[in-house]
Amino acid sequence: MERMDPGEREIVRTFRRQAQDVRRALEALDEQPSGRRMVDGYIEVDRWLERYRRLCVPIRRTFLDHDKASFRKSAAILGRLDDGALRAAAGDASRAYEDVMAQLARETVLGGRRVTGTEILKAWLDAAVFYDSTDTRRQYDEMLATFGKAAEGLAAEYTGDLARAVLRLDETAAAALGEPLRLPDPEPARPPPRERRTLPAWWPKLGRRG
Repeated sequence: MERMDPGEREIVRTFRRQAQDVRRALEALDEQPSGRRMVDGYIEVDRWLERYRRLCVPIRRTFLDHDKASFRKSAAILGRLDDGALRAAAGDASRAYEDVMAQLARETVLGGRRVTGTEILKAWLDAAVFYDSTDTRRQYDEMLATFGKAAEGLAAEYTGDLARAVLRLDETAAAALGEPLRLPDPEPARPPPRERRTLPAWWPKLGRRG
């Protein structure tokens, strides 16, 4: 196919919006964290979950095949373009992504049982995205209780690998759409206009007597 139809362009643009969030989140993670300390043989960082949550939100969307922002959906569209260079670049990014997926399919022993990297990553992404410190269920704490503290390091590594594949495909998507690699930050949402209330005609008469 020579060019994308409007529906396909919208899918790729949806992916691109998530890729922009991935890029910003990685830049924030590159900043030197404060509050590093050793606890039970593991290095802990203050606000660890908050730091990674910003990355986990867009990565989770690109990871889910049914999501409109799915990596595989955009990779398939870009891999069918008539432009050979773009098609090859999309193929390279797709192979990098599938290499990570192959690693995720392997089993390891965590929490006293054999689990795949996919199980660990899904639990990590769900827990990080939906975690609420005020929630009595404490989904993130349950994830650690199930897989152990080592799951954090593994999941963070997998998330970083997926993020790099996302950015590679985003380069191809930007070229295919004729857009700059780095899109401008979205404008903050404006507050809704104040409702103007019209008083009924009889309102001033209420204060009048006789």
